[in-house]
Amino acid sequence: MLQKIDNKKYIFFYLIIFIILSSIHNSNFKNYNFFTINKIEVVGLNETDNLLLENKLTDLIGSNIFSLNKESFKLINTVNLIKSYDVKKIYPNQVKVNLEPAVAISVVKYFNEKVILGNNGKIIYLKNLPKNVPEVTGTNDIKKVFQTIKIFNKSNFNIKNIKKINFFQSERIDIELENDKKIKFPIDLTIRSLNLSKRLIEKEEFNKSKIIDLRIPGKIITYD
Repeated sequence: MLQKIDNKKYIFFYLIIFIILSSIHNSNFKNYNFFTINKIEVVGLNETDNLLLENKLTDLIGSNIFSLNKESFKLINTVNLIKSYDVKKIYPNQVKVNLEPAVAISVVKYFNEKVILGNNGKIIYLKNLPKNVPEVTGTNDIKKVFQTIKIFNKSNFNIKNIKKINFFQSERIDIELENDKKIKFPIDLTIRSLNLSKRLIEKEEFNKSKIIDLRIPGKIITYD
């Protein structure tokens, strides 16, 4: 008999808990918008740039955290200083945006002005011109410059050893190394031709050569 009474007490207890939780769900979640975003934190850039982007994202304050998707943060793609980003939802009502800043890969003489090209393929704005990146002349085609540097990065060449990249109307390039050696490439720049030039400049027999000319297929022409 005692066991039945105890069971009834437990059932009554759990029923009260269920009613309380149901009341909390109906009042707090619905009336107080438990999953409404009240804070967006941006990290990855300097403090000033982080705050500027936070201000641009204030329109998301008050949104339901479950409604956020990639489209919600598309304006980040318009910020040239950012290479990539990751959005972390911190339930119930906060969002953290982690940014990977773009890094300078070259200085381009663009319509008679020097601009900085980032590793996101966009022109980025820094206080000072970077060092240890090549200076590019002869073209205003930023996309072409970016694609060319990507080919260099896939080769055995260390881009930091290149002082200048000069484009010609024929769409071929010359490069000048930090040791002032010049290499002339054919129109179709390939990883193979880059690796060949890298091997040549490391050979003792080419130490005195100031210019290595690879423009003619199958031939290596040097100038002292």
